[in-house]
Amino acid sequence: MSASLTTTETQSGASKSPEAHALPIVSVIIPVRNDAQRLAVCLASLRQQDYSADRCEVIVVDNGSSDESRDVARAYGARVLYYPNLRVGALRNRGVEQAQGEILAFVDSDHEVPTEWIRSGVQQLAADSGRAIIGSPCLAPANGTWVQRGWELHRLRDRQRRETTWLGTGNMFLRRADFDRLGGFREDLVAAEDVDLCVRFAAQSGRVISDMRVANVHHGEPRTLWQFFWKEYWRGSSGIRAFIAHGMPLHELPSLVWPLYHLLAGIALVAALVYGIWVGSLLVPFTALVLFVAPALLLSVKTCWQVRRAASIPALAVLYLTYGLCRAAALFKR
Repeated sequence: MSASLTTTETQSGASKSPEAHALPIVSVIIPVRNDAQRLAVCLASLRQQDYSADRCEVIVVDNGSSDESRDVARAYGARVLYYPNLRVGALRNRGVEQAQGEILAFVDSDHEVPTEWIRSGVQQLAADSGRAIIGSPCLAPANGTWVQRGWELHRLRDRQRRETTWLGTGNMFLRRADFDRLGGFREDLVAAEDVDLCVRFAAQSGRVISDMRVANVHHGEPRTLWQFFWKEYWRGSSGIRAFIAHGMPLHELPSLVWPLYHLLAGIALVAALVYGIWVGSLLVPFTALVLFVAPALLLSVKTCWQVRRAASIPALAVLYLTYGLCRAAALFKR
């Protein structure tokens, strides 16, 4: 979306109008590593934006790819930075350091954005009179698996424009001045650097706003239960460290209580099975099993009631249970 990306400019003529030059410059930051094929989809969707092309720039920060990611980025006119072996927060910070825009838009290489994505993000930031981060939970692909569709129900259980605790950096807009005031992303976190940024922003009286008008599609969502486990295990990295760093706020407790419950309930279930085999009774193991699965089932019923999708209760319950187990495993992962 630099000046060399002329498709939208030529088709819309937007960059030739006086109004176009009054638009804020937007810098789109995309970290990537060995994801050339999906990066091409992302960049192609950015090329089709109905926002003036000369008021946008795309910066791709490569983390040591061995595939064609950098060549793909250059072919689409993106500015390419090369920083191997950095964590994702550091990659995004390096991109911002080179950015010219007064508004920063963060998206990942495995996302696809609608034509109005940049315009909507800019408009929603401008509509908020205070300091704000704007974005929304991501949509599942149209041909998504039961895992992708089920987890989308969880993410989109509330589609109203609302204030939330955090947004993912696969879909986030904020002003450069606010980003600089925060000092950027923490570079010591393996994951959850977006959660940390939003928590620190809210602590400085900023508002984190979820607005589905700024939605995009995440093609990288796990397609299988096994992939879901490992993705959420990675996302749960540094959970306790981040919680302590934020001053142990009460509103973050559920994100720790859920995995801790499944850790303790899982241990209790194994112990109950051993005890049941020893004494020849099924009552104790059955009780432990009910306690183990009950929270996931009850939460699934609640979510599916909200979205009016009763048929999805079993699938979502499996995902909630898996989420609890993998996040429990990740509690002490650095």
